[in-house]
Amino acid sequence: MTVLLEVNDLWKKYSRDLKSSVKYAARDILRGAVSGGQNDHKDLRDSEFWAIRGMNFSLRRGEVLGVLGHNGAGKSTLLKCIAGKLAADRGSVIRNGELGYLLEMSAGFSPTMTGRDNVTVRGRLMGMNGKALAAYIDEVKDFSELDTFFDSPVQFYSSGMKSRLGFAASSVIRPDILIIDEVLAVGDLSFRLRCYERVNELARNAAVIFVSHSIGQVARLCNRAIFLEKGKVLYEGGVQNAISLYQDKLGDQNERKRGHTLHPELISFSLMANGCQLVPGQSLPYGANLSLDIDISKLPENAVIRPLLRDGSQGVLADWNSVRSNLSWPAGRTRLKADLGSAELAPGAYSISIEVMSPDGVEHISLSESTPFRIGGSYLNAVAIQKTATWQFPE
Repeated sequence: MTVLLEVNDLWKKYSRDLKSSVKYAARDILRGAVSGGQNDHKDLRDSEFWAIRGMNFSLRRGEVLGVLGHNGAGKSTLLKCIAGKLAADRGSVIRNGELGYLLEMSAGFSPTMTGRDNVTVRGRLMGMNGKALAAYIDEVKDFSELDTFFDSPVQFYSSGMKSRLGFAASSVIRPDILIIDEVLAVGDLSFRLRCYERVNELARNAAVIFVSHSIGQVARLCNRAIFLEKGKVLYEGGVQNAISLYQDKLGDQNERKRGHTLHPELISFSLMANGCQLVPGQSLPYGANLSLDIDISKLPENAVIRPLLRDGSQGVLADWNSVRSNLSWPAGRTRLKADLGSAELAPGAYSISIEVMSPDGVEHISLSESTPFRIGGSYLNAVAIQKTATWQFPE
């Protein structure tokens, strides 16, 4: 199958201050005009740094490449070089086909014009007229589901409605190469599901580059992935391994940060793994038994205890609410133990904290410090909670 996009030994550098950046740019433009070629500086000058370094990959029709990396990894610079908005210092980008974008989709809409008028202008800018333009407008209207608001001024739209119109206007295209940058969190759940369907439809006939911090979206849409760090490709290959590496690096960052707390002095606990006290950041095998030894001496009697399991991005994956166990406190007790069961989790970074509520479950009393830990082993898919079933072949 034809290669639609080739990135060959791509390098791009920036300067950390504006004055130096302008000075170096002027020199490079003059040198390029004389030599007729790219800037060939191999060494960094004062205040310069490499935003991307030696990137190589190619994409064929039907391939969806997920690009993972933390802020500053070089994702945006890479996209700008591919789109031709930035000139690389070294290397090349070869595009064999029409390029399309799904990023900042509502940018350029005039607030005083109606949705229909804005879409008409966008269609004309893409070279459409006559029946092709009319079909484009109808398709955008149907997909956005704005109904009568399609003929209302955009200034009266909610932010969600603007995003719906922008996604519809940008996605009703048929490019050979498609760039998608953090745009699928638009509208309500039903509309987001339609967005996923539209991206899958576009991906059947295009080479797609998808940049997102959402590992769920990457796992759902992509069949290949790269992980970037400080401008370099640290990994290229299967999506699951790239997500595992991303999660691991995210865990490194989170273990150096203090999470949100509320009167943490009121509650403390020890996290136990297989009966032994866990060292913060320790790596555990899949299925390790987790339990808590909690100091409740400073809490009101019959307070609601709620241990929280979070992933590396601090999203709550599970909780164990004492109300579900009809917990009643005997008088004079100062410690509470809780068996949380097996850590049937995908490899990655996790943490456990404890939230304490008043006995009626209304008032927040305390939120403890978090205890981070890792789960090791083989990465099977992007679902965090991975239960083990009992399998049988009936006679």
